[in-house]
Amino acid sequence: MKPAHIKCQRLKEVRRIQHRQWEIWQAQLALGYTKLDIPIRDGWYKELVITKRIARYKNQDAMLEIIAKLDKHVWGKTKEEANKAWSKRVEDHRIVKEIPSISKKQFRKLSDQAKCLCVPFRYYIRKHTLRTRFYVRLPKGTYRIKYTRAYITHRRNIDPLLEQEDAFLDGLLMRNGYYEAVEKLNPWKSRWPTYNRRGRNYINSKLKGLTQREIQDIINEELSWEKN
Repeated sequence: MKPAHIKCQRLKEVRRIQHRQWEIWQAQLALGYTKLDIPIRDGWYKELVITKRIARYKNQDAMLEIIAKLDKHVWGKTKEEANKAWSKRVEDHRIVKEIPSISKKQFRKLSDQAKCLCVPFRYYIRKHTLRTRFYVRLPKGTYRIKYTRAYITHRRNIDPLLEQEDAFLDGLLMRNGYYEAVEKLNPWKSRWPTYNRRGRNYINSKLKGLTQREIQDIINEELSWEKN
């Protein structure tokens, strides 16, 4: 009988390794955490907190329903790092008036009264790819942004034998020929090189177009745009 092709053998072995890794991860989660007697200071949170003024509004329950779904805080080792992380969240999630937006999936799970407080907007994540998110309208004074000290209160329990075996399996997957098998079993990873290649092709085409033009023409075009 003709033996299986070496690539098929590698795929089967990769599946066995990944299945064992999944069992190890489940066993690690089952170890749980140990509560510390004295919490350890660990950076800062920048977060959105609710004030007492929210109780003045009749639709308080709808507001609290939305607020429960918001990603309301970021962590940083210092206040400066927390502020940078918050600024990135503003850029990534289109935060308006310091209130994070919500996704379409989160919006569908809201009650009708809560949906009335949301405003949809669309934006591009890639060329010709639109996404929809929802702004949240909360009255001014019902929330504020503050810095809060962060603490480590629990430590994860570790089994050295499980950690050692997991590291050994990671090393097996990095052997020649096995990395390609891992990528083949994870098709979502293989899309990123395609997107990067498209981006590089777009940039290269623009640069190639510039090489075919006179420098003075480009300068005159920029100057005329600034005047307008």
